[in-house]
Amino acid sequence: MKTNLNIHLLVNETAGNGRAKKILDQTVLVLVNEDIAFDVQKSTFAGQAIKLAQEYADHEHSKNEVLVVIGGDGSLNEVLNGIKRSSNPLTPFAYLPAGTGNDFGRAANLTSDPKRLINNLLENQQPHKIDCVTFKLPAISKRLYYFANSFGIGFDAYVNHLSNISNLKKFLNNINEGNLIYGLNILSALRKQDTFTVEVEAAGKKKIYDNVFLVTTTNHPYLGGGIALLPSARIDSQKIDSVIVEKFSLKKLIILFINLLKDGSHVNDPQFHYLEAKKIRIKTTKNEFAQVDGEELPFGKFEVEFAVDHFNLYH
Repeated sequence: MKTNLNIHLLVNETAGNGRAKKILDQTVLVLVNEDIAFDVQKSTFAGQAIKLAQEYADHEHSKNEVLVVIGGDGSLNEVLNGIKRSSNPLTPFAYLPAGTGNDFGRAANLTSDPKRLINNLLENQQPHKIDCVTFKLPAISKRLYYFANSFGIGFDAYVNHLSNISNLKKFLNNINEGNLIYGLNILSALRKQDTFTVEVEAAGKKKIYDNVFLVTTTNHPYLGGGIALLPSARIDSQKIDSVIVEKFSLKKLIILFINLLKDGSHVNDPQFHYLEAKKIRIKTTKNEFAQVDGEELPFGKFEVEFAVDHFNLYH
């Protein structure tokens, strides 16, 4: 039966080593079978989805028009930043997770099944208000940036770096086990990651942590393809969380990882620290790897200001 729904697809076909292309094909088949009007735009290089999303949101759209993004967490990050830079920064959109880690999709309980998403849109076209985080990098740019997942410095960013350059990642993606690459690189990163000093300021209080090997500011519990680093974090709390973890031994890592999987009690360890606030500032004193929503940032020192914001998402 013909509907008045009009779908605008924005896809990064290379996400998940081609998984996004498969989901795009499935989505097109559903739309054709349901006689739903649609068009397709493809992001073919890093940063292009920012421009495409901004161009889309710069125009007014009817309630029957829906932008559907197909890609990984990096694609989601680009679309979020593009929409936020537009003249209509609260333009809603839908997201079909098709990457390697898909941490945001897990946190938001999103489906990767095109038919289920389209049915949801046909039944209810009311978007949900979802948290995101703004940040500035004064040393690099005056521009305001956004993320939906996390901004990590140190260990998790190093694991992300090793995973991105691994030849094994492509093979694992081909068998739909791409998130295993993060687990395989944890031991290597643990052995090689150095420690550094972090200054954290939140709610008017400043603390300095030494011997740190991970500091992650997050919008939800997950990182690295489903690791629940901070189970209490929520995407609708209107607050952000920073996790600071001090260096520990391999034996301690095994114990903490078991606790993480079992009941989340790793958060009670004296070397695990976290704080929650609407605004957080992080400063490091040594050159370190860093990532935002799985995308690498230039190796260096960081002084970053974070604040909570929101965007509109169809489920």
